[in-house]
Amino acid sequence: MSLRWRVAAALAAVAAVAAIAVGVISYRATSDRLLKEVDRSLDQAFRRIQEEPRFAMRDRGLLDVYVLQIVDESDRVVSNRDETIGPGPGPEQVRGFADRRSYDTLDTDDGDVRVVSIGAGADDGVFQVGRSLDEIESVLGDLRRRTVLLVLLVAAAAAAVGYLLARSVARPLARLTDAATGIERSGRLDVEVPVNGRDEVGRLGQAFNRMVGALAASHADQRRLVEDAGHELRTPLTSVRTNLAVLRRHPDLDPETRAKVLADLHVETEELVVLVEEVVALARGVADDTPPTEFVLGELVGGVVDRARRRTGREITVTADGTMVEASAPAVERAVSNLLDNAAKFDESGAPIEVVVAGATVTVEDRGPGFAAGDKAKVFDRFHRSEAARALPGSGLGLAIVRDVAERHGGTVRAANRPGGGASVGFTLGPHSVTSRA
Repeated sequence: MSLRWRVAAALAAVAAVAAIAVGVISYRATSDRLLKEVDRSLDQAFRRIQEEPRFAMRDRGLLDVYVLQIVDESDRVVSNRDETIGPGPGPEQVRGFADRRSYDTLDTDDGDVRVVSIGAGADDGVFQVGRSLDEIESVLGDLRRRTVLLVLLVAAAAAAVGYLLARSVARPLARLTDAATGIERSGRLDVEVPVNGRDEVGRLGQAFNRMVGALAASHADQRRLVEDAGHELRTPLTSVRTNLAVLRRHPDLDPETRAKVLADLHVETEELVVLVEEVVALARGVADDTPPTEFVLGELVGGVVDRARRRTGREITVTADGTMVEASAPAVERAVSNLLDNAAKFDESGAPIEVVVAGATVTVEDRGPGFAAGDKAKVFDRFHRSEAARALPGSGLGLAIVRDVAERHGGTVRAANRPGGGASVGFTLGPHSVTSRA
């Protein structure tokens, strides 16, 4: 059963139960009220007979409506009708008590009769006044039929309203289902579901659009990464192929030329290794599932700096506070390492490379050539290499990985020229990554 029909059936059931409950309560209240009116009419008839017995006994309107009976101590009945009724349990309850009354409903061949039994005091006789309940049964029967009809109408109206409400709710859900099915079949992510309203369904549609947008952006990033990597790999691979062809065609090369070709092959191979490692690191960053851990950012940076000193032989100073962060430690280490390698590659002055850790910000400063005016906005782009860097080894992915790490932690990156020459490059982790400050 569809959602629309389930909601319609549920509302119809609730409405039917409510209508039945109201109908039963109304029926019982009406029945009790009518019975009390009959009892009052019996009392009025008895008073009239008691006050004016002779006139009352000649009143055909009274005698036609009411049954008048006298029950003696032996339960013999004398009635104004050809056929007596009861006498029922009433005489036993009022016999011997003056003006005590007992109201009972007796079942007869002609239908139910309401009877009041009145004690005569010292006399053991009991006077009874009765009245047929056919009129009440007729009224109550009509009320039952109207109640049943009302229940049916209310249930049908509730079902219709429920169906319309469910349809209004299910329509955007159906659009979401169609969109998801279309994405599954075509693989296209350029799908946007129209969203109306700010209720739960509207927020679901907005979340779906954001999810599809994120998937499209991730897919576009992966495709661009593959395209850029293919483009960047083409140059070193062409050089390797050319040098290999030279060695194959000229096996009798002189030792000096052969050594230069082999040296070129070694350099190109190293560049290929670095490029592949950077591409793999960047690709992993898109889907990094390393759980975040809590650590002192300055201590982690200090460990990376120690390894960089041994690797490059450069003097590197560290100024750090005791800020605690919660982040992916391997990713942050990779970002800091890339910043240090970038500084060591461009700074040939021999001056110390300075690393500053303040809060969730890591900055690496050098005394290299700095950035050209048109390069600062592109230094974090994938495979971007400035004119000064084209003659140096590298893949152009180091700072792109830094930006990827920062953004995955909700942070930002910055690059600027230092006063007096050199560059200042760093990143800041998002505020949610900071667990305590020094």
